[in-house]
Amino acid sequence: MRSVVFVCLLFLTVIPALADEDGPIDTLQKGVDAGLRILQDPKFKDAKLKDFQQQKLGIILEQLFDFHEFSRRVLASNWKDFTLPQRKEFVAVFGEFLSKFYLRKLQEKYKDETLIFVGQELKTPIRALVNIQVVWKGQKVPADLRMIKRKGLWKVYDIEFLGISAVRNYRAQFKSLLSKETPAQVIERMKMKTEQLEKTD
Repeated sequence: MRSVVFVCLLFLTVIPALADEDGPIDTLQKGVDAGLRILQDPKFKDAKLKDFQQQKLGIILEQLFDFHEFSRRVLASNWKDFTLPQRKEFVAVFGEFLSKFYLRKLQEKYKDETLIFVGQELKTPIRALVNIQVVWKGQKVPADLRMIKRKGLWKVYDIEFLGISAVRNYRAQFKSLLSKETPAQVIERMKMKTEQLEKTD
């Protein structure tokens, strides 16, 4: 399942559309080629350029993925226990951890998988559900992307594979952590996790 998540993250490394009239599925479709160009560029086969490649993918991912909305939903009722500065810091460190972990794995695992855009459903003027299929090892794996419109741009805030939601998955983990640790301790834990990733690069 993790490999499928890595593949799906490729298709989130896209440049958000500039035109307000573009819908959520348009935003994703227009960006696929941009992500593929970065990932498939022959120059990045050079191990010395892997960090640079990850930085380029990370910048684009940050433009499309709404880490604030994702973090707020992950923390759920615990969000209120974080001060405003702590919320901002949590969003930053959690986003950095996710980007470094998943994009590094994506660099290792991607094997020319493709994506099929199935359709979209506008739940409200600012919320949408985009249905896709990741063609992985000859199989079509369905996935749902939940998106929200911010300042005229559509951004992803949850990914769901076969009923497994990224928000719900992390929510359970943080609920357990926060039953034993303070918000400040959880933030420090995330910083340490990110540092550990950097040391293994």
